[in-house]
Amino acid sequence: MWYRRIRQTAAHRAGTRGARALASGCVLAALGLTAGPAPGALAAPAPVRGAALAAPLPGSATAASTVPVSAETTAHTVTLVTGERVTLRADGSVVVAPRPGAEADYVTRRLDNDVFVIPLTALPYLGRTLDPALFNVSALAEAGVTTTPVRARATAGATAPPSGPAFGAALAKQIGAEAAKGSVGEGPLFGGVTSVAPAVATDGIRDTPRPSARADHADHPVKVTVLGTDGKPLPGTTSFALANADDAARYQEPFLDAVDGEARVEVPAGHYTAMVSAPAFDSAGEPAGVRMATAEFTVPDGGTGTEAVLDLRKATERVTFSTPRPAEEHQLILHYLRQDAKGAVAVGGGVGVSGGSPVQVQPSGRPVTTGDLRFNVYTHRKAPADAAAPYSYDLKLANPAGTIAKNQHYKVTGRQLATVRTNYHSDTPGRAEEVARLMYLPYETSGEALSEPFKAPARRTEYVGGSAGASYADWLKAGERRFVSRRQPLVPGRTTTVDWLRGPLVPGFTEPARGAAADETWYCAACRKGDALTFSLASATVMDSAGHHVLAVPSDITSSHFAVVSGDRTLYEADGVPGGILTVPPERAPYTVVYDQTRTNGDFRQSLTTHTEWSFASGHSGAQTVPDNWTCVSEAGEYDGPGECSALPVVVPHYRLDAGLDGTSPAGDGHLVVGFAHVPGVVAPPAVTKARVEVSFDDGERWTAAATTALGKGRFRADWTTPDEAAGRDASLRVTGTDAGGNTVTQTVKSAFTVAAARG
Repeated sequence: MWYRRIRQTAAHRAGTRGARALASGCVLAALGLTAGPAPGALAAPAPVRGAALAAPLPGSATAASTVPVSAETTAHTVTLVTGERVTLRADGSVVVAPRPGAEADYVTRRLDNDVFVIPLTALPYLGRTLDPALFNVSALAEAGVTTTPVRARATAGATAPPSGPAFGAALAKQIGAEAAKGSVGEGPLFGGVTSVAPAVATDGIRDTPRPSARADHADHPVKVTVLGTDGKPLPGTTSFALANADDAARYQEPFLDAVDGEARVEVPAGHYTAMVSAPAFDSAGEPAGVRMATAEFTVPDGGTGTEAVLDLRKATERVTFSTPRPAEEHQLILHYLRQDAKGAVAVGGGVGVSGGSPVQVQPSGRPVTTGDLRFNVYTHRKAPADAAAPYSYDLKLANPAGTIAKNQHYKVTGRQLATVRTNYHSDTPGRAEEVARLMYLPYETSGEALSEPFKAPARRTEYVGGSAGASYADWLKAGERRFVSRRQPLVPGRTTTVDWLRGPLVPGFTEPARGAAADETWYCAACRKGDALTFSLASATVMDSAGHHVLAVPSDITSSHFAVVSGDRTLYEADGVPGGILTVPPERAPYTVVYDQTRTNGDFRQSLTTHTEWSFASGHSGAQTVPDNWTCVSEAGEYDGPGECSALPVVVPHYRLDAGLDGTSPAGDGHLVVGFAHVPGVVAPPAVTKARVEVSFDDGERWTAAATTALGKGRFRADWTTPDEAAGRDASLRVTGTDAGGNTVTQTVKSAFTVAAARG
């Protein structure tokens, strides 16, 4: 009833020399692609490949342009053949969730822009029965798959279990039986399956430029031996990484197989680095521990052969932690980064284990002399089950550059920690959620984490600590939707309160992270560059009161309508898009942008329908007001620098609703604090001087104006009386903010909160 469709006029395109729609996540989800564009830091260095194309307006002479993928708003989740769910963000960060009934224990390997996530139970068969492409989550994401389809070959009578949890459970069962006999990975799988590969086109392992067998003297034989803890060649198949430390482009192999402890290769002369992560298994097929060993050696030019040893007996130091309060290990992740002399990644990856499995590493005798080595550890730890109130620790700690320290016990004190008092709101009782904290050290561009399941609504205290320069971003899965926070610096000694999914959830604009690097490119979401006007909501997403936003894919938006109006002319309108890029007349003119959105989601029941109108004035922009690291769309439809780009004076509301963790508010006195600001990039924005708040308890049929009080700095408090007869029903909100320049926003949220049922 308050949905107002913009009238189609004869002047539909009269004022628009060219327009491009922004494809929405709900449209692209069916195609298995990534939505865009979206405001956010442009993905670097490892974007999820497969971006949407901006479509030209019918009859427009403006060509379609490629849309960048945003690390802030884009992710893809794929279920591996073994049942683990891996969410890959555009910056290469991964969040791993276990298959049902198991732990999530895995290794990661990174090659060029490809990220591999390999469960430890798959390692003994990697490169033999199991194609490494099964675990190339970057390629699987590009292919658009959500559950890995497979193609299996087998001898007569043998079959492979279905891809997913059944496959993973069967693999664990076989490994348990083989471990009981003393050797893992020697025979075929499942009684005769000889190969399993993706049944979808992927890049697999993308070839790195390497010399042929005889070019550049790449004919120096090397024998690599992997020794077990008994000092004997490790039986079965063991995957390890080998690379040239002078220049990884000359030789780099992330997946070499040592069969019964031996591998033979031919390489160019030079300095080499090798790394192996070898798990042991119990009779149930679960990892009983992991050892990581490394080797540095030289292949001389003109030599007859070189032998190198990866000796698991040297992995003597177990990684352990102590914290101010008792805490049980939920996950432990090792991050290993070996760079060549040119600064490129030679060997990169990590080991992630859960449930307290022992992990031991080989300490360095001295720092590496060719290239660099960076090693750090991350742990997520939880309060004991009998703790009076839940709490957790997230710790990210670096070793000295060039080394793996001899002492791998990390003692953390209260002075090293920030305290985050976290409220997890849920408008549906007992909603299944998962949380993960991605932590970064200054030299890292991506992170890894295992997700922790829990039920919401909930409260807990979260302690966060790390080495100098650490930062973090949070990830929350609520039902099937995934929400993320902005990346933020870790400040020891600081205590903050954070609300997740506090309503209302509304369309909005993401913002650059506080303290973001000056070279981190940001896409301007509401800008004017010359006569190109860009208005792009956060990739057809919604945001909570703290600015956490849902990732665009998968989308729960079932209908949406976007329109741009100037005076009595409708310049552009379309369904299923979150924005548009228009070329408009140079004269200063009023504009109104209207966006209606309806979501369908069984895990949420509030804020599913919204209507927003932004009104502002804009003219030709010949001056730059946005920061130098921003990029804007030109009249040619291209993304280029910030020259002549200025942010539009678009007003945006920020809510702090007086409601409980369950989204309810009692009858009687009710209030809302609403703050109004402008989109990122506006210089010296006009103060928001007027606000109006209205409440409806009958689905928008009648509205009651609240009493508003200015609190300063664009914040207003609204007070109203909720009638007793509204108990048990949903209430809607309509807020309007106006700045001193006459720019306004009006946003209506249907079922913004629920009036608590009367107590009997």
